[in-house]
Amino acid sequence: MSQPVEIVEVSSAADRDALLHLPMVIQGGDPNFVPALDLWMKRRLDPSNPFFDECTLKLFLARRGGAVVGSISALLDPRFVEHRGEKTCFFGFFECIDDHEVAEALIARVREQARAWGMERVRGPRNLTRVEDVGLTVEGFDTRPPFMVLQHPPYYQRLLEAAGFAKHHDVLAYDIDLFDAEGHPKPLPPKLASKAAACDIPGLEVRRVRYRSVNHDLRLAHTCFVEAYRSVPETTPMPLDQFVSLGKAFLLIAQRDMIQLATVNGEAAGFTVCVPELNEAFAEVGGKVLPLGWARFLRGMRHVRTASFKLIGVLPEYKGTGLHAKLIEGTIAGVRRAGFTRLEGSVIDERNGPMRAVVEGAGLEVYRRYRFYDLEL
Repeated sequence: MSQPVEIVEVSSAADRDALLHLPMVIQGGDPNFVPALDLWMKRRLDPSNPFFDECTLKLFLARRGGAVVGSISALLDPRFVEHRGEKTCFFGFFECIDDHEVAEALIARVREQARAWGMERVRGPRNLTRVEDVGLTVEGFDTRPPFMVLQHPPYYQRLLEAAGFAKHHDVLAYDIDLFDAEGHPKPLPPKLASKAAACDIPGLEVRRVRYRSVNHDLRLAHTCFVEAYRSVPETTPMPLDQFVSLGKAFLLIAQRDMIQLATVNGEAAGFTVCVPELNEAFAEVGGKVLPLGWARFLRGMRHVRTASFKLIGVLPEYKGTGLHAKLIEGTIAGVRRAGFTRLEGSVIDERNGPMRAVVEGAGLEVYRRYRFYDLEL
């Protein structure tokens, strides 16, 4: 008879470290698994993260006979509840051995927490913000996941569905090679190139973000982000301080040519964010930057050839003007100048028809699929 499963709330640095190390324990044998960088995750989980000014996160571990065999989190996002009118608790940080008893115990703890918060359903996976570590891998297991998106064993899908979760929606990761087999730059698809050339907005300037005015530029981008995504399913406006914090983190790793800002007479109009596909370098590190991880990471960064297209947004009044195409044209040119040969785009809600049309119109194709699951209480 197996030993009972004990669920405990993470309450110490040792518990937190055990939770962050668990993906390596469970998935370390998968050649496409890339562990999250330990220092990055500790920074994201630090109480000083502006994310926790409004959101509440509870982390839990499953233990059996003293061994950690699973983890899960419960997240309360009041902005989502208010903006969407849904009493939803998100679950995340889901890792589990292939054992239904362990999975059921973890999910039962999240259901209990959700009810204590007055919520009516549980949805996920979503670890923290809606733009990082979201969804469960259901297609593309034979490829390496992009940065800020995770890899999961195929059996996780079975565990969640056996516990009563059903598909809510999928999010998609796209990619495209920027050069042909002979090493020549691939032209933009004719329709996209035509739209970019026809974009004629008086006072329009498309430029890279400036270090000397980074706070101002990120505020402009935030305006576009909030308005452009306001009507997209499952989204809530991200507070300015959270957006600026993420933006500055991106600037630490991205070249300025990879972050484009569109203004009209100095006012916000649109933006794009691309970053180097860090998982191509993190694969050399094993999640640890100390004591020798930094050297391996920096060596790996010299060989990164993929740029990850994380965000694009245009104010509603400029939709249909060709500004989307103009921004994509500038972004692809900037990515090529920075020396990258592949463009990856993740993740896009499958229900977001206009954004899928933009991305697919640029020639990108789906290579990974992630699923959000939903459970009514």
